[in-house]
Amino acid sequence: MWPLRPTEKAASIHDVDYARLRAAGKRALLFVLDNTLGSRGMEYLPEPILGFLLTLKQQGFRVGVLTNRRRNAEDPAVRTLREHVPVVHAAGKPARRGFLELLDALGASPEIAVMIGDRLLTDVLGANRLGIHSIRVRQHRTHR
Repeated sequence: MWPLRPTEKAASIHDVDYARLRAAGKRALLFVLDNTLGSRGMEYLPEPILGFLLTLKQQGFRVGVLTNRRRNAEDPAVRTLREHVPVVHAAGKPARRGFLELLDALGASPEIAVMIGDRLLTDVLGANRLGIHSIRVRQHRTHR
């Protein structure tokens, strides 16, 4: 695996084949906040995105969010997410620390995890260094 080549690509988080991932034994989904779940720097998490993440949890996935955002307690989007899923902020992607912290919070190993993000140099590189299945999505678009 080339460090900057994702395992696969999708147009958006809505276009990922989650049923296929589940059938392949993937159980933990690591999402990026900015430009993947929502617009870069968004203040509030869009309600449809929260519903989408909760639906994935109902389907049996362990869901978490990894972000390089530095603010935490005062960040309304992160605060909303933390009520429902583990969030690692100031993750320092592509460093391993943030990925490992989120995997630990999800009780998951790299072998059953999937990283879904938009950036090659942070999301894909960090996932690939740990042997995590990586899916690069195009930057955030209007939600379904």
